[in-house]
Amino acid sequence: MQLFSFLKKEFVKNVLTLITGSAISQVIVYASILILTRLFSTEVFGIYMLFTSATLILKPLATLQYEFAIVLPKRNKDAINLLAFSIIILCLFSLLLSIIIYFFKENIAFFFNITTLTNFIYLLPISVFLFGSVTIFDFWNNRNNLFKNISKGLFIKSCVMSSTQITTGFSSLHLIGLIPGMLLGYFFQLLFLIIISLKSLQHITKQISFKRMFFLAKKYKDIPIFNTLINLTNNLSNELPVLLIAKYFGLGHSGIYGLALKFTRAPVSIFQNSINQVFFNKATKTYNLEGNLHLLVLKTAKHLLLISVFIFIPLLVISFYLDLLFGQNWKDVGFYSRILLPWIFCGFLSNPISSLIIILNKQKTMVIYDTLLLIFRFLALFLGYYFYKNIVISLAFFSVIGMIFNILMFSYLLKISKKKKIAYT
Repeated sequence: MQLFSFLKKEFVKNVLTLITGSAISQVIVYASILILTRLFSTEVFGIYMLFTSATLILKPLATLQYEFAIVLPKRNKDAINLLAFSIIILCLFSLLLSIIIYFFKENIAFFFNITTLTNFIYLLPISVFLFGSVTIFDFWNNRNNLFKNISKGLFIKSCVMSSTQITTGFSSLHLIGLIPGMLLGYFFQLLFLIIISLKSLQHITKQISFKRMFFLAKKYKDIPIFNTLINLTNNLSNELPVLLIAKYFGLGHSGIYGLALKFTRAPVSIFQNSINQVFFNKATKTYNLEGNLHLLVLKTAKHLLLISVFIFIPLLVISFYLDLLFGQNWKDVGFYSRILLPWIFCGFLSNPISSLIIILNKQKTMVIYDTLLLIFRFLALFLGYYFYKNIVISLAFFSVIGMIFNILMFSYLLKISKKKKIAYT
């Protein structure tokens, strides 16, 4: 009976809704990878990882993170103006990025030693636009507790992306690689979210005005000023290995690292991202109602620790047999995965509750934290290359730095969750 009562709680039901969609999506992706690793080389995967890393790094700049503010206002008429403002910023940034790439394509490719990516770099603005748009509509559905829409969107993206990539691998278009399939997946995910969101949007679109947009943009100015920098530095430090491994050790090693990261993070992200979205929703309401935010954080952390047992032990065991799953060309994937697991475990405990930074308006502190994290991660990878010329040592340094900083972050989030309401009234 206690289990049944637990499952009926709104927070848990919303998490389970998102987890179901994420889990099915990741199963599809995992199944497709077993085929894709036999159709494409490590270098092709390296190009794919570089492209996705660039998309993730640029996305915070593309929307200035205003989509986070969509969840915060009490009134829907304010939320719809923030949604419209986010889309306008995204369109302008995508256009600017296209112009920059047109004039500086060769310089970018030469700096990162990725001349093989030059033919795909023109697709980067499209990727950033699609990914940014999906994120904006995800937060709108989050605000309205429409978590099933988010789950269905993930499922559609995974189906379209995986089927397209596999079809490409078997066809005469093999040389175009994995990137077009990813873009098609994002496109259909966005199309679904727009169609499914029309019902909740159409009765308040008349409330949109430039005057209200700029008023709200000013009200939530701390989000673009600090949170954009936070997410930019955080994403850059997370994706730094892909960029530097490609530059220092070659695209092949970058592809192997990318697959190792996907193997370790995919099942983790099923729970991490789902809990993060629901926690953000719940914590915002708890804070606005001056409830016990610290208690919510403690309960969430306890659930995360319990869930981690059922994720990381199987991951560790399976990592010894990945060459059987992915093929002999990928025999180092398991070894790389075991190096990364301690960092990812610590991140699993802190990342889902990191939305407290926005809710409690602690972006200034996070700018310092993420800047230091970026510097130390760069040093970890660079020193491993410069002194040892060894990718394993570089990754070991990187993983240790990640562990230390995630432990510090978790401790900080527990501390600030005791704060009383002081902002966004």
